Amino acid sequence: MRCIYTAVNPERPPPFTVDIWWHSLSLSYQVQESGREPSIVILNLREGEPHQPAMDTHFMINLNTMRVHDKFQDHRFPVPQEILPVLGELKEYVRSIVRGRWEAKEAQNRETARRLEKEREEQRNRVQATQAFCRGLVENGFIDEDDASHFSGDSLNCPVCSARQTSCNMCKVISCSNGDCEVSSAIPIVQCSNHHNTKFCTSCLELPGSLPRLGKCPMCARWFCSSELQWCIGRPVCNDGTGLSPPNIDVTRLHSARPLSCRTIACMDKTRESGKNGRHCCNARCWSRVGTATCSDCVTQDSFACPCGQYWTCGGCESQASSASGFITCPGCHRRFCSSSCSYIGTCELCNHVEPCRDCIRDGKSVEGEHTMFMCQGCKGLLCETCSDLDEKTCCRCDQSICKLCAHEEDDSDCPDIVCDQCRGSSDQYDYEDMAYGDEYMAYGDYL
Repeated sequence: MRCIYTAVNPERPPPFTVDIWWHSLSLSYQVQESGREPSIVILNLREGEPHQPAMDTHFMINLNTMRVHDKFQDHRFPVPQEILPVLGELKEYVRSIVRGRWEAKEAQNRETARRLEKEREEQRNRVQATQAFCRGLVENGFIDEDDASHFSGDSLNCPVCSARQTSCNMCKVISCSNGDCEVSSAIPIVQCSNHHNTKFCTSCLELPGSLPRLGKCPMCARWFCSSELQWCIGRPVCNDGTGLSPPNIDVTRLHSARPLSCRTIACMDKTRESGKNGRHCCNARCWSRVGTATCSDCVTQDSFACPCGQYWTCGGCESQASSASGFITCPGCHRRFCSSSCSYIGTCELCNHVEPCRDCIRDGKSVEGEHTMFMCQGCKGLLCETCSDLDEKTCCRCDQSICKLCAHEEDDSDCPDIVCDQCRGSSDQYDYEDMAYGDEYMAYGDYL
């Protein structure tokens, strides 16, 4: 405002009240008929009196022509050069507001048009589906031609029992929602018990390359989404055990995808009691890893269960003979066990010598070339009596005898300090004088 006053009368300074609240600026504009651009933008410099709400416009600046109109003197002159950039930015600001409102309105109009067109399309499809539904009822003898002629294409009720209609989410085929109506049996549409808007006809249940969209729990006879059921996808009939065999692979299977149970506790308990529950094969490349479980029908005679109870294979993906390299054999009873980490049998951590299993130790069965197995009190690792005598070391902090497996050197010197796992991972201070020391090892049989 000071700049305008100075332009009007350079010899007279602006009044000291020019920045007081009763002198204010106002911005107004008009929009073109198209609504896309402002037709004119005016900046008004208004003056008033203290404690008087009314104000009079003294200067009116046309931002389109960049000229000032002094309404008190009825005099027009160009905008001073020093404020041209600011007024240009103000004009662009108004233009962006008008343009943004026009674009938002256009987007709203397009969305409204799309919505109306979608509603009209849905209505047309609905009328066509209802007409097809009515023709099917006539062809199957549920209603006669006279009933069909009085049936409205906009009706949402069943013409046989007047119950609410239902439709498939995929193909939009119509049926009756009343389970006791004969129409619902002729045109079956199933619905998820937990998601009532998830409905499919039996023709659309199958999903190529994946599990069916819905499945029926064999225990409670209710329908659920596939993710809410435990499935067995069926063992491949000609499976060579070389890799995964997902549902989308075109192979011959013992049976199609079969739901075993829903996720409710009651149904899972009933399934276990009936012996029809699915088991999880521990082979990482088993075909059942895609279907999450193996039913009893898909388990073969080559199935393997380790006595430790932590490892089981279905036999349809690998046999005991083909996977013998992954198992260890007890030298006493010659049974196979799952691995060197099996809790039912001991294997030396250094030389892989196998000790008799728990059952053989308990029965006192002697084995030729048997070595006593020891467990290190430091790292709990198992060592045979031959390896336990090698490289015996003592922890420099707790003075406990430790084996080679858990001994760590603290530095790179010629005579490094040796610490055990427990002292290495602990930052607590120990009272070494009061610490009680035990023997280096205890017999593995005593530990069991």
